[in-house]
Amino acid sequence: MDGIERCIDDELPFEVPDSWELIRLNDVGIYRKGPFGSSLTKSMFVPKGANSIKVYEQKNAIQKDASLGEYYITKEYYEEKMQSFTVQPGDIIVSCAGTIGETYVLPNDIEVGIINQALMRMSIYAPIDIDYFLLYFDYVLKESARNSSKGSAIKNIPPFVIFKQMLLPLPPVAEQRRIVESVNFINSIIESLR
Repeated sequence: MDGIERCIDDELPFEVPDSWELIRLNDVGIYRKGPFGSSLTKSMFVPKGANSIKVYEQKNAIQKDASLGEYYITKEYYEEKMQSFTVQPGDIIVSCAGTIGETYVLPNDIEVGIINQALMRMSIYAPIDIDYFLLYFDYVLKESARNSSKGSAIKNIPPFVIFKQMLLPLPPVAEQRRIVESVNFINSIIESLR
């Protein structure tokens, strides 16, 4: 890391097969939290129109629906101050307040828009199955919450300086998909027993 070789044995969550890689979350994507509160306030919102840009909210992540929400900002303010918070199809938005850790992969037909203060955007660019990434992301958040608080509820997303350095065990893509299928199968059995 940073041109310096370091031993990471004490960081390893478990042993991985030789065909897997251990990489840091920082190496698979770009992460961005929403703008600071004073940068985006209700007084800035305008009606939807030809010169407006959508503001995605926490409910979009929680309810997994990009069409929800009625908040928009002017295209002018977007171009001046908010472009770095833009979301693209395939980006993952994550709720960061109240109901923490809900994720939603934005579909291809989304409106041009930005994230608000209660969201984090993850743009994953590594050759990784998104469902595998989301399984591990959910695990990392919950494990981090357990370690930082006494309860099992997620209190907060770890600070970026910590989050980006977390290790991700990365099997070959075909193996990632098999893991996702197995987890989904086990979850379906658990659901059927309830």
